[in-house]
Amino acid sequence: MARYNLVFDEIILKQLKDLSKNKGLKEIISKILDKIEELGPNAGNLLDSKLHIYEIKRKSPPIRLYFKHNLTTEEIYIFEYEMKTSTKKQKETILRLKRKSES
Repeated sequence: MARYNLVFDEIILKQLKDLSKNKGLKEIISKILDKIEELGPNAGNLLDSKLHIYEIKRKSPPIRLYFKHNLTTEEIYIFEYEMKTSTKKQKETILRLKRKSES
């Protein structure tokens, strides 16, 4: 039984649609989403305590998935995932998500 409701950003919806071409990656993302649905914020690592932005990392394949926990509704807002790239790109992604969360 799911404890948290997942809400999907337009970016992740587009990414999930594109995943139909890659069954292996689709299965991995599905398992990550199941874990978030069950564990909520405990599924990831806290990136920003003020905005409640979290990240889940996988090593093989190297994936980072970003989400936000809404404390009042207990919903988990799924932003996007990316294949791990450089630290610089990761910082840019996190900064962009923080700006998006603040607006």
